[in-house]
Amino acid sequence: MTHSGVGMARAFSGCAWAPRRRITAFFLLLSAGVFTIVIFGGSGSNLLREDQMEEHIAEIRSHLQFLDSLYRARQEDLIALQSKILAGRSNNTPHQQMTAPFSEAYATSMTAELMVMLKNLTGTKAAMGMQPKNLQLLRTPFVFQLLPHLMNDPLSLRPSYHMKSGRVFVDVVIGIPTVKRDKESYLMITLTHLINGLKEDELSSTLIVVFIGETDLEYVLSTARQIEITFPQHVGSGLIEVLAPSAAYYPDFNILPKTLGDSLKRVKWRTKQNLDAIYLMSYAQTKGTFYLMLEDDVIARKNYMQDIKQFTAATSVSTPDWFFLEFCHVGGIGKLFRSSDLIHFSTYVQLFYKNMPIDWLLESYLADRVCTIDKSSKVCGKHKNEIRPKYKTSLFQHIGLYSSLKGKIQKVKDNPLGAVPTFYPHTNPPVRSLKTNIQEQSDHTLRRAYDGQTYFWGVKPKKGDMVEFWFEKPTQIESYTFRSGNVDHISDKFYDTVVEVMPSKTNNFTVVGAFDEFGLADGELKKEIGPIVAMRLRINSDSFYWVILSEIQLKTREDSR
Repeated sequence: MTHSGVGMARAFSGCAWAPRRRITAFFLLLSAGVFTIVIFGGSGSNLLREDQMEEHIAEIRSHLQFLDSLYRARQEDLIALQSKILAGRSNNTPHQQMTAPFSEAYATSMTAELMVMLKNLTGTKAAMGMQPKNLQLLRTPFVFQLLPHLMNDPLSLRPSYHMKSGRVFVDVVIGIPTVKRDKESYLMITLTHLINGLKEDELSSTLIVVFIGETDLEYVLSTARQIEITFPQHVGSGLIEVLAPSAAYYPDFNILPKTLGDSLKRVKWRTKQNLDAIYLMSYAQTKGTFYLMLEDDVIARKNYMQDIKQFTAATSVSTPDWFFLEFCHVGGIGKLFRSSDLIHFSTYVQLFYKNMPIDWLLESYLADRVCTIDKSSKVCGKHKNEIRPKYKTSLFQHIGLYSSLKGKIQKVKDNPLGAVPTFYPHTNPPVRSLKTNIQEQSDHTLRRAYDGQTYFWGVKPKKGDMVEFWFEKPTQIESYTFRSGNVDHISDKFYDTVVEVMPSKTNNFTVVGAFDEFGLADGELKKEIGPIVAMRLRINSDSFYWVILSEIQLKTREDSR
């Protein structure tokens, strides 16, 4: 790039990245000025009544919000220009000689492991997913206004990875969001069922978009390569493509407001699900006539696509104003939209993505479209059903025992995958003793659970009960996982229970974690804690249920070397 081009980039960068606090300070000064005029203007001797002052303050606040929206609109234009300049710079830098054909933005942040993976995958379609020409900015309406955190990075809407298929104007785009799961991935099973359910002509008129909602590029690339190896013919033909967002696409999940009485963990999970849905819908809306919303842990009935097309054609005649068609009654699975309608729903999700999960937003959107203010009435329910016709049977079955929400176990009716494990064994550091004052059930003792032979099962824990692990020698524990409950006894988990450690340099236990609402306690211990002589689980209130400890995993720092 020329010196003038670099100068432009810097100029735009300075403009687009002016600290928000300067704008805020300006607004505050403006507010103070207007407030002074309001108070001392007019006669100058009589103060306005309190209610009038509140009205003026509210009006000023509205003006400030309006000015802030104008600021964001102008900044969006600058970001668009800046992203083009940065993209040009990434394609014309000497650093690319080492990392070609990958962009500078990624080359500077690539780990050694990722570089090795890319080198080993040279020439594969999976590796091409990181080439700049395949990474184009996502276009979605009003996105900077509704998701202002995206303005922190001019490339926030540019995917970090895209294994393109090249298909456009297909009949149906199938959107599958996927993330790392706690225990087991069902993605390959889902893809296998979806592909096997397509007839020959449907294989060429369908596009399956796998959206990997992770920012770990090693995981993304590994998953894409696994898809390419498992389904080489269908990746080659363009049936499957893989997409992953930039890390800057996600906000700081730790500052989200809690709603619906949910824990912060659940709020983070459902908020991210909504953001993933927005991204996937925004990308898919220009690729085909219809969009089918699925998840990564489902199986499909034989000839499902034929049934979908026949029902869609018939319903479009009998009920032309339908908003979505329902081919599965579980959550957000099996919902078919007209792609032209996605812009409305995706914008709605942008408005309320922090407030409720995606399946609730679907119901809320339907009610806002066809109901009066009384959204709980039978008439409202009738009107909603009129624009969401349901197929006579479910074409998709949910098979995911382990939710994408870490620690959560889901009940699955007639699991087609067969028996699932009731405990997870691990090799743990040697202990000199194991203690508990919870009554143990027959063969499910704490010792056998620690040794990986079964799970621990105890009778209703009471406040003050303990489960203790005393090591043979002071041990440097790096991380721990205690999982309670299992698929057969989901409610038999630890409630109101903390995890404690006793460092060798003290004689006291210190709290380092707690079991969450799903009965999972996991975390890492700081190096400063040093070697510990014991760990324990301490129950703080009586339980109505028995308790199962289905996984005990204590990793030492030696294990990680």
